[in-house]
Amino acid sequence: MKNRIQQCFTASLLLVLMCAIFMPTSVVAQRGQSTITGLVTDVDGEPLAGANIRVKGKVIGTSTDTDGEFELNVRLEPPFTLVFSIVGFISQEVEITESNVTGLNIALEEQLIFGDDVVVSASRVEENYLESPVTIEKLDAIAIQETPATSFYDAIINLKGVDFSAQSLTFKSVNTRGFAANGNTRFVQLIDGIDNQAPGLNFPVGNVVGISELDLESAELIPGVASALYGPNALNGILLLNSKSPFDYQGLSVSVKQGINHIDNEDDDASLYQDYSARYANVVNDRFAYKFNVSYLRANDFIGSDFRDRGPATFGAIERGATERGNNRVYNGLNVYGDDVLTIGTIADAQIAAGTPGIAEIRSLLPDGALGAFSSLGYTEASFVDNTTESLKLGGALHYRLTNDLEVLGQFNWGSGSTVYTANDRFVLDNFSIWTAKLELRNPNYFLRAYTTQEDAGDSYAANTLATLINLETYVPTYFATFAGARTQGATVDQAHAAAAAQAELSRVEPGSAAFNSAAERIRNTPISEGGAQFLDQSDMYHVEGYLNMAEYIDPSKLGVIVGANYRQFALNSQGTLFALQDNGDEFTINEYGAYMQLSKSLMDDALDLQGSVRYDKNEYFDGQFSPRVSAVYTLAEKYNFRASFQRGFRIPTNQDQFIDLDVVTRRLIGSNPALVDRYNFESNTVYESSSVEAARVARAGGATAAEARAFLNPVQFEDFEPEKVNTFEVGFKTLIGERLLFDAYYFYSSYTDFIAEIDFTQAVTAGDRDASDGFSPAPGFDALTNDERQDAIINDAVAGGRLQRYGFDINADGNVEAQGWAASLDYTLNGGYGIGGNVAYNELISQQDLIDQGFRASFNTPKWRYNLKFYNREVIDNLGFNVTYRWQDAFLWESSFGQGVVPAFNTLDAQISLKLPGYNSIVKFGASNLLNNRYETSLGNPTIGAVYYVSITFDEFLN
Repeated sequence: MKNRIQQCFTASLLLVLMCAIFMPTSVVAQRGQSTITGLVTDVDGEPLAGANIRVKGKVIGTSTDTDGEFELNVRLEPPFTLVFSIVGFISQEVEITESNVTGLNIALEEQLIFGDDVVVSASRVEENYLESPVTIEKLDAIAIQETPATSFYDAIINLKGVDFSAQSLTFKSVNTRGFAANGNTRFVQLIDGIDNQAPGLNFPVGNVVGISELDLESAELIPGVASALYGPNALNGILLLNSKSPFDYQGLSVSVKQGINHIDNEDDDASLYQDYSARYANVVNDRFAYKFNVSYLRANDFIGSDFRDRGPATFGAIERGATERGNNRVYNGLNVYGDDVLTIGTIADAQIAAGTPGIAEIRSLLPDGALGAFSSLGYTEASFVDNTTESLKLGGALHYRLTNDLEVLGQFNWGSGSTVYTANDRFVLDNFSIWTAKLELRNPNYFLRAYTTQEDAGDSYAANTLATLINLETYVPTYFATFAGARTQGATVDQAHAAAAAQAELSRVEPGSAAFNSAAERIRNTPISEGGAQFLDQSDMYHVEGYLNMAEYIDPSKLGVIVGANYRQFALNSQGTLFALQDNGDEFTINEYGAYMQLSKSLMDDALDLQGSVRYDKNEYFDGQFSPRVSAVYTLAEKYNFRASFQRGFRIPTNQDQFIDLDVVTRRLIGSNPALVDRYNFESNTVYESSSVEAARVARAGGATAAEARAFLNPVQFEDFEPEKVNTFEVGFKTLIGERLLFDAYYFYSSYTDFIAEIDFTQAVTAGDRDASDGFSPAPGFDALTNDERQDAIINDAVAGGRLQRYGFDINADGNVEAQGWAASLDYTLNGGYGIGGNVAYNELISQQDLIDQGFRASFNTPKWRYNLKFYNREVIDNLGFNVTYRWQDAFLWESSFGQGVVPAFNTLDAQISLKLPGYNSIVKFGASNLLNNRYETSLGNPTIGAVYYVSITFDEFLN
């Protein structure tokens, strides 16, 4: 199957190449030769190095040298228009009416405030930021350069309405408008049009293997629905990262950043933060250019240290909110691993099924349920997880201009890193890597691209699984044997537990010991499918996409038309450690395709812009989906811009939602594809919501009769699994007053249908059946029992010859899930170059109780209130500038498969002072992220983030 996929992708690449070779022959001959030379300066006459000069509507152009001078040779006859631009200055257009022009002097005016910039992500065509039909946020090269955060990616959180889930220094998940997650599958991230998701995980891995900051030209973010133009999963937002063309950004750039973190020695000793990067781009002639990038980051990461208990109350867990075990025999701390709650009776049944002699005879002495519950003495994350985080990124591109209208480029990016992220376990991504390769043919009005993304999980493993398996080899056998022995000698249950805990602690292997290291190494290198903790994932993605702006065929002043289409295939490959296998032993492949059209029209002397688009997408396992969008922008008095839009978005259940088959010790995660529902006998061997089982146990312990307790049980009914949809209405207002004041605000209302939520359910299976490659069998004789007897056995955790198996499974919630929110931002330029600004955002889940009533976690995972403030000056005195940003967000409830609890409110202060050294073409920056070292946690189970103090030196051959 994989060979067929590669053949299909190769054919797509050949198609792009053939277009590149033959298309120029169909282009009308471009006669004449024009040469233009000149100088580009600022209004004070200072030369601007690296300014871009481009022929409007063409791909041809050049840039100024270090003295601000340029020479442009084009195969065009006048008249034509040149566009002069450089980041931080207002673009200027000049009409050329003669074949040869010399001594052209262009003075560009500094742009005091962001507002007149061009954006492309909102409509897939260039448009003024102020007139965008939907909310859009942007970071340009200057904002990236001047951020006080440790990286541009960290600066994204200061944009209006943006949340982060920070799982490590390098792995941060971007989220907007609610339903945040560690590894956000409702948010799409594109780098130069390449979907930056890991194919097996279906979400971007932060910027661990992303784009180098030196090569980033701009970042555009659309909060909310973007499916109408970008397809599946752009449900809560999309981030477009655009790299620098070697034609427009030439020369050598080098950055060295060093700093220190863990200054409080709270979870680690103070350590060095290192970040190095370099970029080189060269224009060989007016047709050919290339670039290379390299970046490397290394630091000691912050560590998960949230020890709040998450054990079930019915099994004697200590009060929620407590942060230590104390003398309680049941404790399951968030960032304590290997302390999962077990029961003596369940272990006994497994021993009996395995043929262990002597256990069946004393089975009555070995209690089930709360009396038999205990948890091993676990291991904190800091005690055995290596917190060294690394990220190495390499990239390059070759650009060739076939004609004035056509450019072909090849691009390759490779990234590898080590980091930690939180899902239903704390997964240690060790030597994780992704590479992408793209071939693209583009014209100002169309493009055709083909790319592939190849993932390799490397030496990644699940931390809790590893710790649990070590305890299952050491602590648990000793505990069970001691407990059983004490009971046969007449000890009470409590006495037996006390003796077992004391003896098991002596058998516990300590982190750092030879015994622990040997066991950890063996388990880390044993795949989950073979009883270890390593997960293998070498899944691939192949994508072909085309786009056409009909501007050359239809007068855009009368009607704007763009069309596009794409085909995508996922080839899953986890060697059975993450994804289920088909009956023939192969892993699944998933095919998707989509197409879209957008129409736009200006009315009322261009005061009113109307836009409508529709997209159709089809995944082979689901019905096709239509995603419409209609929008209107009305400009009053040429500066007050009112916008309104309706959009429909959707997300196709992820590869894991559909095909995961993963044992995470406390339960098994099963995909919702019908093949797995059948394989695990979910409909023939009834499963019950785990929360209802807990409720029945509480009722029984409170004195309810067996019949009354059974009434609490809620069996799960299985229906067709559908893509999640959302309808969003949005209104907004944007204005730039006097080139000094920029104001933007929006309100949105979203209604989700077929909302995808995880349900946890319980099933009675054979005690010794642990290898679930072909599903679990019902407990022996279980089918012969009456329904009441089966339910009683599940409530009492007393399945004869069997055990209870918990599952995590995704289904669609009933009804509508409603959310709303608003946000506003203001930026104002003061005299003397000072600037102030800020934004505030509010988000609310209206339907939280509806989800709870259906037995789901709401998992909105977003603070209601948050705001950012900034104060800056690019040049207080000659060559000296600063930037200070402050962020605050409210406390909120976090719900996920990892745990549930309150994330406290927090605030951070970032600051930097930068000094330009013009004689060295360099900038020295002294900065601090979380300057006051106010430790904070963005989501449950993630590390507490402290301060990073740093100094950086950036050299740029064309620095102005």
